[in-house]
Amino acid sequence: IHAREWIAPSTALFIANKLITSTDIEIKNLLNVYDFYIMPSANPDGYEYSRTSDRMWRKTRSNNPSFWGLFCRGVDPNRNYGFHWGSAGSSSYPCSETYHGKAPFSEPETKAISDYILSKKDNIKMYIAMHSYSQFILTP
Repeated sequence: IHAREWIAPSTALFIANKLITSTDIEIKNLLNVYDFYIMPSANPDGYEYSRTSDRMWRKTRSNNPSFWGLFCRGVDPNRNYGFHWGSAGSSSYPCSETYHGKAPFSEPETKAISDYILSKKDNIKMYIAMHSYSQFILTP
């Protein structure tokens, strides 16, 4: 979901490939019981920008004119979800790397993910967002 975490989409694709091509009976049993929905890249515009212009870019690429008279791009997609939106760890300053956006789900990326998950809420047992920094399991 963060643009600069290039290994995360590759890891998601690696997992998808293993699920599809594995001959392991335990994996086949998992596939008989569960459906897997894998989105290798949740922030394609930011990802491409981090590849071509700013290697450490982390946010989306939306326009954010602000009342400070500045024009800064992007929203931290991790901090744009509705659960505890705008709380500790996020910023209301559009130029901040942790800018949470003007409202929950203001970004098309987070809105699309939320809508999709809600459309399958009775069937989804787990949601995992892949990141490449640190060794944490983060929960809402």
